[in-house]
Amino acid sequence: MKRIFIIATCCVLISACNNDKKDEKTGETKTISGMDAKKPASELLDMANADPVKNALAAFARKDLDAMTADYDDNIRYTWSGGDSAIGKQAVKDYYAGRIKLIDNISFSNDIALPVQVNVSQQPMYAPAGKWVLYWVQTHVKYKNGKELTFWQHSVNHFNAANKIDFIGMYLDRHPIMEATKDLMK
Repeated sequence: MKRIFIIATCCVLISACNNDKKDEKTGETKTISGMDAKKPASELLDMANADPVKNALAAFARKDLDAMTADYDDNIRYTWSGGDSAIGKQAVKDYYAGRIKLIDNISFSNDIALPVQVNVSQQPMYAPAGKWVLYWVQTHVKYKNGKELTFWQHSVNHFNAANKIDFIGMYLDRHPIMEATKDLMK
């Protein structure tokens, strides 16, 4: 009798610990929180998904704006942490064409990439679902006036259904950059 009681207790405990439930309407397995058990809210992607972001920076270091924007959507929205923005691939090219004129050389190192697939957005209006690449990189730049800077920058890059970058949020402290280049802006 004790053996049957112990076996029955174990069975009850095991079934009580199972968080999966069948949705009676759809037949899909759901967790108690209501999320689809087959597709998490977000998931890490292969590092190769960060290649378009890395390639854009490598092209910028070569001062090749066509290659830099090759994986950009024609209607890209490019924003900086200070609130400025450029809308459209040509506007981004025009902005960086002006910046390149001030740069003697630029290089990037110590990059960190985090490609992630967002299946359920926490803020769909501001951060839509889809593929995102979060990217940190140390930037070394020497301007034509001889001034040099080293700083970290962080970008968030969203890819559309055509696998083109349609949004970049660039986060860096522009004040030292503006100070280093103010005599070149005359």
